[in-house]
Amino acid sequence: MTSFYISVCSPTLGSVGQKIADQCEAYFEGRSFLASDRELFAPETTRENLSRCDVLMVAIGQSALPRPASTPADYLLNERMRFEIVSAMNLDLVMIPLLIDDAALPDKQNAPGTWKRLLSGKSYRLRETSLFEDLHLLFDDVRDELDFKRDVEEKLSRSNDPNFLGLADSYGKPLRPHGLGLEHSGALELRRVIESARFDLDEARRLNNRKNEINALSTLGLAYTRLGQTDRAISFFEAELKLVREGGDAEAVCVLLANLGDAYAVSGDLGRAKKFYDEQLVRADAGDFRHYVGSALNGLGYVYVKREKIPRALECYLKALTIYRECGDQDKELELLVGIGLNYRKLEEFEKAAEFFEQAVTSARYHENRKEEAKVLVDLGETLFRLGHSDRAEACLKQAEEMRRRSRDK
Repeated sequence: MTSFYISVCSPTLGSVGQKIADQCEAYFEGRSFLASDRELFAPETTRENLSRCDVLMVAIGQSALPRPASTPADYLLNERMRFEIVSAMNLDLVMIPLLIDDAALPDKQNAPGTWKRLLSGKSYRLRETSLFEDLHLLFDDVRDELDFKRDVEEKLSRSNDPNFLGLADSYGKPLRPHGLGLEHSGALELRRVIESARFDLDEARRLNNRKNEINALSTLGLAYTRLGQTDRAISFFEAELKLVREGGDAEAVCVLLANLGDAYAVSGDLGRAKKFYDEQLVRADAGDFRHYVGSALNGLGYVYVKREKIPRALECYLKALTIYRECGDQDKELELLVGIGLNYRKLEEFEKAAEFFEQAVTSARYHENRKEEAKVLVDLGETLFRLGHSDRAEACLKQAEEMRRRSRDK
């Protein structure tokens, strides 16, 4: 059940606030709490009500806005509203400003700290004459945002990387939430990265700043990819690709083609994935971007495996392996050695499978990747059994088990 806290900061909006609350309850089959200046402010009650909610909506009317030019930027904020916004921040609620008719928000750059947090999200305009229609458009976005938040929290609960510290944009630049300290992490951190990127995207489009628009689209695409929300990621990558093509940056185009190929492959649309990998291969080869040639071949290998064309997949993987070795990409080299071994085993070419598993063990050992070394030793052991080399197979399996035992005991 979804619950809403509706804060009304204009004295003339009492009836509008009640209508919003009623529609929230009807649409989401949940509960709403309505607060206005007409009521006595009770901090404990306010905090308790907010703790039961998923969303804080702040309804702002035009009558609250007129003021002398010398009035401080926090003219809209009274004690109750400050308390509500700060409490909602601490509770990690979704916060949404609602602009009724011609109301406007203060400029973000000049707003006090409490308002900055509210302004970092998307605002919605509601017309009193079309309130129900506008609310239902808003509710679709609210449902998506709540689904997103729950998806983040679910994935984080199963992730060994709760802070998503590996998240980077398509140019390798680490994604960091703007202005956050180490105390912010997990779902809250990633949601703020998304919120900030959404705001940056709106601002970039408003100012026609192509560079910032590309950066924001890249951040959103990678973030949604990391969350497994592939359809959303694809929409942002395709918008970014259009802009990057117009800019003529050949290497950046290769990056986006790789991202789209990966996203479509994960979604199961192998035809679209192959289309992007093929274009990536042609462009990367023309630009002599060797790493992206390897990336395209790796992607095409994956497509052929899924289509059960294992010999074609192996051709791509072997070429990619050569390129990754040239580039010194040790992680990709190890990944491909294992993949090639597994695919030779599918073809029951066990001698070749064992050869590549042995190379993988050597690579993992050299780079002190103990976890991967143990896993490959199991693959090698099972393959050696198929070849009739029981003693060697048992030695591999015993070694793998010993490594796993030592890892558990640490």
